[in-house]
Amino acid sequence: MRYIDSGTRDPHHALGHWLNAELSGNIIGLRIQSGFYSGEAFAPFRQSFASLSDNGNPVRIVLGSNDGETLASHLRELVTELQLPKPNASLGVVYYQNAYYHPKTYHFLRADGSQTAYVGSANFTLPGVTARHVEAGIILDSRNGDALEVLDQIAQATDQWFENSAAGFERVASMADVGHLLDAGIIRATPLPRPPRPSGAGGQPSQRPRLNQLVTFNNQVPPPAVGAQVQWQALPTELRTPPYPPYIFFAPDAEGPTVGPSALTNNGLGDAAGLIVKLNRDNDRHWRGAKGTANVSIPVSTAATIRFGVFGDRNRPRAEFDFFIRYATDGLTISGQPSKTGLMSFGFTPGDVGHGDLRLVIPAAPIRTMQQTLQTQQRPIPKAEDLALLEWPTPTTPTFKMTFIDQQSALGQATRQIWNQAAANEQLASRGACWLPSDFSPKW
Repeated sequence: MRYIDSGTRDPHHALGHWLNAELSGNIIGLRIQSGFYSGEAFAPFRQSFASLSDNGNPVRIVLGSNDGETLASHLRELVTELQLPKPNASLGVVYYQNAYYHPKTYHFLRADGSQTAYVGSANFTLPGVTARHVEAGIILDSRNGDALEVLDQIAQATDQWFENSAAGFERVASMADVGHLLDAGIIRATPLPRPPRPSGAGGQPSQRPRLNQLVTFNNQVPPPAVGAQVQWQALPTELRTPPYPPYIFFAPDAEGPTVGPSALTNNGLGDAAGLIVKLNRDNDRHWRGAKGTANVSIPVSTAATIRFGVFGDRNRPRAEFDFFIRYATDGLTISGQPSKTGLMSFGFTPGDVGHGDLRLVIPAAPIRTMQQTLQTQQRPIPKAEDLALLEWPTPTTPTFKMTFIDQQSALGQATRQIWNQAAANEQLASRGACWLPSDFSPKW
Protein backbone atom coordinates (compact mmCIF):
# COMPACT_ATOMS: atom_id res chain seq x y z
CA MET A 1 0.00 0.00 0.00
CA ARG A 2 1.27 3.45 -0.90
CA TYR A 3 0.01 6.88 0.15
CA ILE A 4 0.14 9.76 -2.33
CA ASP A 5 -0.59 13.40 -1.52
CA SER A 6 -0.28 16.17 -4.10
CA GLY A 7 0.03 18.71 -1.32
CA THR A 8 3.71 17.81 -1.57
CA ARG A 9 3.58 19.24 -5.15
CA ASP A 10 5.51 16.19 -6.30
CA PRO A 11 4.27 15.14 -9.80
CA HIS A 12 4.64 11.48 -8.81
CA HIS A 13 1.85 12.07 -6.29
CA ALA A 14 -0.67 13.09 -8.95
CA LEU A 15 -3.42 10.63 -9.87
CA GLY A 16 -2.65 11.26 -13.53
CA HIS A 17 0.93 10.03 -13.12
CA TRP A 18 -0.33 6.69 -11.77
CA LEU A 19 -3.09 6.41 -14.41
CA ASN A 20 -0.64 7.07 -17.22
CA ALA A 21 1.83 4.47 -15.92
CA GLU A 22 -0.81 1.76 -15.45
CA LEU A 23 -2.59 2.33 -18.75
CA SER A 24 0.75 2.01 -20.53
CA GLY A 25 0.94 -1.59 -19.29
CA ASN A 26 -1.01 -4.72 -20.13
CA ILE A 27 -4.42 -3.87 -18.64
CA ILE A 28 -7.40 -6.15 -19.32
CA GLY A 29 -10.02 -4.57 -17.08
CA LEU A 30 -10.96 -1.08 -15.88
CA ARG A 31 -13.49 0.15 -13.33
CA ILE A 32 -14.00 3.75 -12.22
CA GLN A 33 -16.27 5.52 -9.76
CA SER A 34 -16.07 9.33 -9.71
CA GLY A 35 -18.31 11.90 -8.10
CA PHE A 36 -17.55 14.50 -10.77
CA TYR A 37 -16.42 14.03 -14.36
CA SER A 38 -15.12 16.12 -17.26
CA GLY A 39 -14.20 15.12 -20.80
CA GLU A 40 -10.87 16.96 -20.47
CA ALA A 41 -9.72 14.30 -17.99
CA PHE A 42 -10.76 11.52 -20.37
CA ALA A 43 -8.95 12.97 -23.41
CA PRO A 44 -5.39 11.83 -22.52
CA PHE A 45 -6.60 8.25 -22.00
CA ARG A 46 -9.17 8.07 -24.79
CA GLN A 47 -7.25 5.57 -26.89
CA SER A 48 -6.53 3.27 -23.94
CA PHE A 49 -10.20 3.17 -22.91
CA ALA A 50 -11.36 2.63 -26.50
CA SER A 51 -8.87 -0.20 -27.05
CA LEU A 52 -9.97 -1.98 -23.88
CA SER A 53 -13.60 -1.81 -24.97
CA ASP A 54 -12.82 -2.76 -28.57
CA ASN A 55 -10.87 -5.84 -27.43
CA GLY A 56 -13.78 -7.12 -25.35
CA ASN A 57 -12.27 -6.32 -21.94
CA PRO A 58 -14.53 -5.13 -19.12
CA VAL A 59 -14.84 -1.35 -18.85
CA ARG A 60 -17.28 -0.13 -16.20
CA ILE A 61 -17.64 3.54 -15.29
CA VAL A 62 -20.06 5.10 -12.81
CA LEU A 63 -20.18 8.90 -12.66
CA GLY A 64 -22.02 11.36 -10.47
CA SER A 65 -24.04 14.21 -11.87
CA ASN A 66 -24.09 16.09 -8.60
CA ASP A 67 -26.30 19.18 -8.87
CA GLY A 68 -26.84 18.09 -12.48
CA GLU A 69 -23.38 19.40 -13.48
CA THR A 70 -22.26 16.57 -15.82
CA LEU A 71 -22.33 17.68 -19.46
CA ALA A 72 -24.24 15.80 -22.16
CA SER A 73 -21.43 16.31 -24.68
CA HIS A 74 -18.94 14.60 -22.33
CA LEU A 75 -21.22 11.58 -21.93
CA ARG A 76 -21.77 11.38 -25.69
CA GLU A 77 -18.01 11.18 -26.13
CA LEU A 78 -17.83 8.23 -23.74
CA VAL A 79 -20.71 6.48 -25.54
CA THR A 80 -18.84 6.90 -28.83
CA GLU A 81 -15.38 5.87 -27.64
CA LEU A 82 -16.64 2.85 -25.70
CA GLN A 83 -18.79 1.87 -28.72
CA LEU A 84 -21.88 1.47 -26.54
CA PRO A 85 -23.94 -0.60 -26.33
CA LYS A 86 -21.46 -3.45 -25.84
CA PRO A 87 -21.76 -6.42 -23.49
CA ASN A 88 -18.33 -5.79 -21.95
CA ALA A 89 -18.62 -1.99 -21.54
CA SER A 90 -20.97 -0.22 -19.12
CA LEU A 91 -21.57 3.42 -18.30
CA GLY A 92 -23.86 4.79 -15.60
CA VAL A 93 -24.80 8.08 -13.96
CA VAL A 94 -25.96 8.59 -10.37
CA TYR A 95 -28.09 11.59 -9.41
CA TYR A 96 -29.85 12.37 -6.13
CA GLN A 97 -32.10 15.26 -5.22
CA ASN A 98 -30.57 15.88 -1.81
CA ALA A 99 -27.21 14.10 -1.75
CA TYR A 100 -24.01 13.57 -3.72
CA TYR A 101 -22.61 10.43 -5.28
CA HIS A 102 -19.03 11.00 -4.17
CA PRO A 103 -16.64 7.98 -4.34
CA LYS A 104 -13.37 8.19 -6.26
CA THR A 105 -12.03 4.72 -7.03
CA TYR A 106 -9.98 3.53 -10.00
CA HIS A 107 -9.38 -0.22 -10.40
CA PHE A 108 -7.27 -2.06 -13.00
CA LEU A 109 -6.97 -5.77 -13.71
CA ARG A 110 -3.71 -6.80 -15.41
CA ALA A 111 -3.15 -9.65 -17.85
CA ASP A 112 -1.02 -11.53 -15.30
CA GLY A 113 -3.98 -11.62 -12.89
CA SER A 114 -2.64 -8.94 -10.55
CA GLN A 115 -4.79 -5.96 -9.55
CA THR A 116 -4.13 -2.38 -8.55
CA ALA A 117 -6.43 0.44 -7.41
CA TYR A 118 -6.48 4.05 -6.27
CA VAL A 119 -8.91 5.10 -3.55
CA GLY A 120 -8.81 8.75 -2.61
CA SER A 121 -10.11 12.26 -3.14
CA ALA A 122 -9.32 12.90 -6.83
CA ASN A 123 -12.29 13.09 -9.19
CA PHE A 124 -12.04 12.09 -12.85
CA THR A 125 -11.75 15.77 -13.82
CA LEU A 126 -8.77 17.64 -15.20
CA PRO A 127 -7.94 19.44 -11.91
CA GLY A 128 -8.28 16.13 -10.07
CA VAL A 129 -6.20 14.04 -12.45
CA THR A 130 -3.46 16.64 -12.96
CA ALA A 131 -3.40 17.59 -9.25
CA ARG A 132 -4.06 21.27 -9.77
CA HIS A 133 -6.29 20.61 -6.79
CA VAL A 134 -4.60 19.19 -3.71
CA GLU A 135 -5.62 15.53 -3.57
CA ALA A 136 -4.67 12.54 -1.45
CA GLY A 137 -5.27 8.81 -1.67
CA ILE A 138 -3.85 5.33 -1.29
CA ILE A 139 -2.71 2.94 -4.02
CA LEU A 140 -3.11 -0.78 -3.47
CA ASP A 141 -1.31 -3.35 -5.62
CA SER A 142 -1.46 -7.13 -5.27
CA ARG A 143 2.05 -7.29 -6.76
CA ASN A 144 3.21 -5.57 -3.58
CA GLY A 145 1.32 -7.92 -1.28
CA ASP A 146 -1.94 -6.01 -0.85
CA ALA A 147 -4.93 -8.27 -0.28
CA LEU A 148 -6.77 -9.48 -3.36
CA GLU A 149 -9.90 -9.64 -1.22
CA VAL A 150 -9.85 -5.87 -0.71
CA LEU A 151 -9.06 -5.19 -4.37
CA ASP A 152 -11.94 -7.45 -5.39
CA GLN A 153 -14.25 -5.44 -3.14
CA ILE A 154 -13.20 -2.22 -4.87
CA ALA A 155 -14.02 -3.74 -8.27
CA GLN A 156 -17.30 -5.20 -7.05
CA ALA A 157 -18.38 -1.83 -5.65
CA THR A 158 -18.46 -0.53 -9.23
CA ASP A 159 -20.10 -3.67 -10.66
CA GLN A 160 -22.94 -3.67 -8.14
CA TRP A 161 -24.40 -0.45 -9.59
CA PHE A 162 -25.06 -2.25 -12.88
CA GLU A 163 -26.21 -5.48 -11.24
CA ASN A 164 -28.62 -4.03 -8.67
CA SER A 165 -30.03 -0.96 -10.49
CA ALA A 166 -30.23 1.04 -7.26
CA ALA A 167 -32.47 4.09 -6.94
CA GLY A 168 -30.84 7.16 -8.43
CA PHE A 169 -28.80 5.11 -10.92
CA GLU A 170 -29.25 5.60 -14.67
CA ARG A 171 -27.64 3.25 -17.19
CA VAL A 172 -26.27 4.96 -20.32
CA ALA A 173 -25.99 2.64 -23.31
CA SER A 174 -26.82 4.92 -26.24
CA MET A 175 -27.11 8.50 -27.44
CA ALA A 176 -30.84 8.21 -26.78
CA ASP A 177 -30.08 7.54 -23.10
CA VAL A 178 -27.99 10.72 -22.96
CA GLY A 179 -30.91 12.62 -24.45
CA HIS A 180 -33.23 11.16 -21.82
CA LEU A 181 -30.98 12.32 -18.98
CA LEU A 182 -30.76 15.77 -20.54
CA ASP A 183 -34.54 16.04 -20.87
CA ALA A 184 -34.94 14.89 -17.25
CA GLY A 185 -32.58 17.58 -15.94
CA ILE A 186 -30.09 15.01 -14.64
CA ILE A 187 -27.29 16.37 -16.85
CA ARG A 188 -26.75 19.70 -18.58
CA ALA A 189 -26.17 20.92 -22.11
CA THR A 190 -23.92 23.81 -21.01
CA PRO A 191 -21.69 24.35 -17.96
CA LEU A 192 -23.00 26.08 -14.88
CA PRO A 193 -21.54 29.59 -14.42
CA ARG A 194 -18.88 29.63 -11.73
CA PRO A 195 -19.68 31.84 -8.71
CA PRO A 196 -17.25 34.67 -7.96
CA ARG A 197 -14.58 34.16 -5.33
CA PRO A 198 -15.15 35.95 -2.01
CA SER A 199 -13.87 39.51 -1.91
CA GLY A 200 -11.41 40.92 0.56
CA ALA A 201 -11.28 44.33 2.20
CA GLY A 202 -12.63 47.12 0.04
CA GLY A 203 -14.36 44.66 -2.28
CA GLN A 204 -11.10 43.58 -3.92
CA PRO A 205 -10.51 39.89 -4.75
CA SER A 206 -8.68 38.08 -1.99
CA GLN A 207 -5.02 37.63 -2.99
CA ARG A 208 -4.15 33.99 -2.38
CA PRO A 209 -1.57 31.58 -3.83
CA ARG A 210 -2.38 29.83 -7.10
CA LEU A 211 -1.55 26.21 -7.99
CA ASN A 212 -0.57 24.79 -11.37
CA GLN A 213 -1.05 21.31 -12.77
CA LEU A 214 1.58 18.81 -11.62
CA VAL A 215 1.31 16.66 -14.75
CA THR A 216 0.49 17.53 -18.35
CA PHE A 217 -0.57 15.28 -21.16
CA ASN A 218 -0.05 15.28 -24.90
CA ASN A 219 -3.70 15.23 -25.93
CA GLN A 220 -3.44 13.99 -29.49
CA VAL A 221 -6.72 14.78 -31.18
CA PRO A 222 -8.07 13.68 -34.57
CA PRO A 223 -7.24 15.92 -37.54
CA PRO A 224 -9.93 18.35 -38.63
CA ALA A 225 -12.28 17.44 -41.44
CA VAL A 226 -10.71 18.67 -44.69
CA GLY A 227 -11.43 18.40 -48.38
CA ALA A 228 -10.64 15.30 -50.36
CA GLN A 229 -7.73 17.06 -52.03
CA VAL A 230 -5.86 17.33 -48.72
CA GLN A 231 -4.07 14.28 -47.38
CA TRP A 232 -3.53 14.26 -43.61
CA GLN A 233 -1.39 11.14 -43.70
CA ALA A 234 1.15 11.35 -40.90
CA LEU A 235 4.73 11.88 -42.03
CA PRO A 236 7.59 9.71 -40.78
CA THR A 237 8.81 10.76 -37.35
CA GLU A 238 11.06 9.41 -34.69
CA LEU A 239 11.28 9.78 -30.93
CA ARG A 240 14.72 10.72 -29.69
CA THR A 241 14.72 10.18 -25.94
CA PRO A 242 16.31 10.86 -23.56
CA PRO A 243 16.74 13.74 -22.86
CA TYR A 244 13.68 14.89 -24.82
CA PRO A 245 10.14 14.12 -23.60
CA PRO A 246 7.95 11.75 -25.61
CA TYR A 247 5.78 14.53 -27.03
CA ILE A 248 8.74 15.99 -28.98
CA PHE A 249 8.82 14.42 -32.47
CA PHE A 250 11.81 14.71 -34.80
CA ALA A 251 12.11 14.46 -38.56
CA PRO A 252 14.33 11.46 -39.34
CA ASP A 253 17.91 12.38 -40.26
CA ALA A 254 17.33 16.11 -39.73
CA GLU A 255 20.70 17.87 -39.36
CA GLY A 256 19.27 21.32 -38.73
CA PRO A 257 15.87 22.97 -38.12
CA THR A 258 12.96 21.62 -40.11
CA VAL A 259 11.24 24.18 -42.36
CA GLY A 260 7.64 24.67 -43.53
CA PRO A 261 5.90 21.49 -44.76
CA SER A 262 8.74 19.27 -43.54
CA ALA A 263 8.17 20.63 -40.02
CA LEU A 264 4.65 19.20 -39.78
CA THR A 265 3.72 15.72 -38.61
CA ASN A 266 0.33 16.29 -40.31
CA ASN A 267 -1.45 15.56 -37.06
CA GLY A 268 -4.09 18.26 -36.63
CA LEU A 269 -5.47 20.22 -33.68
CA GLY A 270 -8.88 18.60 -33.93
CA ASP A 271 -11.63 21.18 -34.30
CA ALA A 272 -9.32 24.04 -33.30
CA ALA A 273 -7.67 26.32 -35.84
CA GLY A 274 -4.97 27.42 -33.42
CA LEU A 275 -4.79 29.41 -30.20
CA ILE A 276 -6.18 32.56 -28.66
CA VAL A 277 -3.15 33.99 -26.88
CA LYS A 278 -3.13 36.40 -23.94
CA LEU A 279 -0.25 38.83 -24.39
CA ASN A 280 2.20 39.46 -21.56
CA ARG A 281 5.19 41.71 -20.85
CA ASP A 282 7.48 39.32 -22.73
CA ASN A 283 5.63 39.08 -26.03
CA ASP A 284 4.28 42.66 -26.20
CA ARG A 285 7.80 44.14 -26.02
CA HIS A 286 8.02 45.12 -29.72
CA TRP A 287 4.78 47.07 -29.42
CA ARG A 288 6.32 48.96 -26.47
CA GLY A 289 9.60 49.57 -28.29
CA ALA A 290 11.48 47.49 -25.73
CA LYS A 291 14.62 45.51 -26.52
CA GLY A 292 14.98 41.73 -26.52
CA THR A 293 13.29 38.74 -28.10
CA ALA A 294 9.51 38.40 -27.94
CA ASN A 295 8.18 34.85 -27.52
CA VAL A 296 4.77 33.24 -27.20
CA SER A 297 4.72 30.24 -24.87
CA ILE A 298 3.05 27.36 -26.70
CA PRO A 299 1.08 24.60 -24.87
CA VAL A 300 2.87 21.26 -25.05
CA SER A 301 -0.43 19.66 -26.09
CA THR A 302 0.21 21.14 -29.57
CA ALA A 303 3.64 19.53 -29.89
CA ALA A 304 2.37 16.41 -31.69
CA THR A 305 1.69 18.58 -34.75
CA ILE A 306 5.37 19.51 -35.22
CA ARG A 307 8.37 17.55 -36.57
CA PHE A 308 11.44 19.20 -35.10
CA GLY A 309 15.03 19.31 -36.26
CA VAL A 310 17.95 20.34 -34.05
CA PHE A 311 19.53 23.75 -33.65
CA GLY A 312 22.64 25.23 -32.08
CA ASP A 313 25.25 23.85 -29.74
CA ARG A 314 22.52 22.92 -27.22
CA ASN A 315 20.75 20.71 -29.80
CA ARG A 316 17.46 22.40 -29.10
CA PRO A 317 14.45 21.06 -31.03
CA ARG A 318 13.54 23.73 -33.61
CA ALA A 319 11.09 24.13 -36.50
CA GLU A 320 10.93 27.20 -38.76
CA PHE A 321 7.97 28.70 -40.63
CA ASP A 322 6.89 31.72 -42.64
CA PHE A 323 4.99 34.11 -40.38
CA PHE A 324 2.22 36.54 -41.35
CA ILE A 325 1.13 39.26 -38.91
CA ARG A 326 -1.72 41.78 -39.04
CA TYR A 327 -3.76 44.14 -36.86
CA ALA A 328 -7.56 44.08 -37.07
CA THR A 329 -10.21 46.54 -35.94
CA ASP A 330 -13.70 47.38 -37.12
CA GLY A 331 -13.58 48.01 -40.87
CA LEU A 332 -9.78 48.03 -41.11
CA THR A 333 -6.92 45.54 -41.36
CA ILE A 334 -3.24 46.55 -41.30
CA SER A 335 -0.81 43.90 -42.51
CA GLY A 336 2.86 43.65 -41.64
CA GLN A 337 5.49 42.47 -44.07
CA PRO A 338 5.90 38.66 -44.30
CA SER A 339 8.62 37.37 -42.01
CA LYS A 340 10.07 34.19 -40.49
CA THR A 341 9.63 32.54 -37.11
CA GLY A 342 11.01 29.62 -35.18
CA LEU A 343 9.31 27.27 -32.72
CA MET A 344 11.86 25.93 -30.26
CA SER A 345 11.96 23.79 -27.13
CA PHE A 346 14.17 24.79 -24.21
CA GLY A 347 15.68 23.22 -21.15
CA PHE A 348 16.10 19.53 -21.99
CA THR A 349 19.76 19.15 -22.91
CA PRO A 350 22.56 19.51 -20.32
CA GLY A 351 23.32 23.14 -19.53
CA ASP A 352 20.35 24.53 -21.48
CA VAL A 353 18.24 27.13 -19.74
CA GLY A 354 14.44 26.88 -19.70
CA HIS A 355 11.69 24.83 -18.15
CA GLY A 356 10.94 22.31 -20.88
CA ASP A 357 8.72 24.85 -22.61
CA LEU A 358 7.93 25.59 -26.27
CA ARG A 359 8.42 29.16 -27.50
CA LEU A 360 7.41 30.78 -30.79
CA VAL A 361 9.41 33.86 -31.76
CA ILE A 362 7.46 37.00 -32.69
CA PRO A 363 9.58 38.94 -35.22
CA ALA A 364 10.20 42.60 -34.49
CA ALA A 365 10.29 44.21 -37.96
CA PRO A 366 6.62 43.87 -39.02
CA ILE A 367 5.35 44.91 -35.59
CA ARG A 368 7.48 48.05 -35.44
CA THR A 369 6.15 49.12 -38.84
CA MET A 370 2.54 48.50 -37.80
CA GLN A 371 3.14 50.24 -34.47
CA GLN A 372 4.15 53.43 -36.27
CA THR A 373 1.03 53.23 -38.44
CA LEU A 374 -1.23 52.75 -35.42
CA GLN A 375 0.36 55.68 -33.61
CA THR A 376 -0.13 57.90 -36.64
CA GLN A 377 -3.79 56.88 -36.87
CA GLN A 378 -4.22 57.18 -33.09
CA ARG A 379 -5.43 53.63 -32.73
CA PRO A 380 -4.96 51.39 -29.65
CA ILE A 381 -1.54 49.72 -29.44
CA PRO A 382 -1.59 46.02 -28.41
CA LYS A 383 -0.37 45.49 -24.85
CA ALA A 384 -0.11 42.90 -22.09
CA GLU A 385 -3.45 41.25 -21.18
CA ASP A 386 -4.81 41.85 -24.72
CA LEU A 387 -5.90 38.79 -26.71
CA ALA A 388 -4.54 37.82 -30.14
CA LEU A 389 -5.33 35.04 -32.62
CA LEU A 390 -2.57 32.57 -33.56
CA GLU A 391 -3.54 30.35 -36.50
CA TRP A 392 -1.73 27.03 -36.79
CA PRO A 393 0.13 25.77 -39.88
CA THR A 394 -1.59 23.08 -41.98
CA PRO A 395 -0.47 20.92 -44.93
CA THR A 396 -2.15 23.32 -47.36
CA THR A 397 -0.89 26.49 -45.61
CA PRO A 398 2.28 25.60 -43.68
CA THR A 399 2.63 29.05 -42.06
CA PHE A 400 1.86 30.66 -38.73
CA LYS A 401 -0.55 33.62 -38.86
CA MET A 402 -1.10 36.05 -36.00
CA THR A 403 -3.83 38.66 -35.69
CA PHE A 404 -3.45 41.40 -33.09
CA ILE A 405 -6.83 42.91 -32.26
CA ASP A 406 -8.35 46.20 -31.17
CA GLN A 407 -9.88 44.91 -27.95
CA GLN A 408 -12.87 47.28 -28.19
CA SER A 409 -13.78 46.15 -31.70
CA ALA A 410 -16.50 43.59 -32.42
CA LEU A 411 -13.80 40.99 -33.08
CA GLY A 412 -12.06 41.89 -29.83
CA GLN A 413 -15.22 41.53 -27.79
CA ALA A 414 -16.12 38.21 -29.43
CA THR A 415 -12.59 36.93 -28.73
CA ARG A 416 -12.85 37.97 -25.09
CA GLN A 417 -16.14 36.11 -24.78
CA ILE A 418 -14.53 32.88 -26.02
CA TRP A 419 -11.64 33.34 -23.58
CA ASN A 420 -13.88 34.04 -20.62
CA GLN A 421 -16.03 31.00 -21.35
CA ALA A 422 -12.98 28.74 -21.66
CA ALA A 423 -11.55 30.09 -18.40
CA ALA A 424 -14.85 29.68 -16.56
CA ASN A 425 -15.13 26.07 -17.76
CA GLU A 426 -11.49 25.31 -16.93
CA GLN A 427 -10.84 24.59 -20.61
CA LEU A 428 -7.80 26.79 -21.21
CA ALA A 429 -5.08 25.14 -23.29
CA SER A 430 -2.51 26.67 -20.92
CA ARG A 431 -2.26 29.57 -18.51
CA GLY A 432 -1.81 31.98 -21.43
CA ALA A 433 -3.85 30.41 -24.23
CA CYS A 434 -7.18 28.85 -25.15
CA TRP A 435 -8.25 27.07 -28.33
CA LEU A 436 -9.18 29.13 -31.39
CA PRO A 437 -12.41 27.85 -32.97
CA SER A 438 -12.37 27.03 -36.67
CA ASP A 439 -13.73 29.74 -39.00
CA PHE A 440 -13.52 32.39 -36.27
CA SER A 441 -10.51 34.34 -37.53
CA PRO A 442 -11.26 36.83 -40.37
CA LYS A 443 -10.09 35.70 -43.80
CA TRP A 444 -6.64 36.81 -44.86
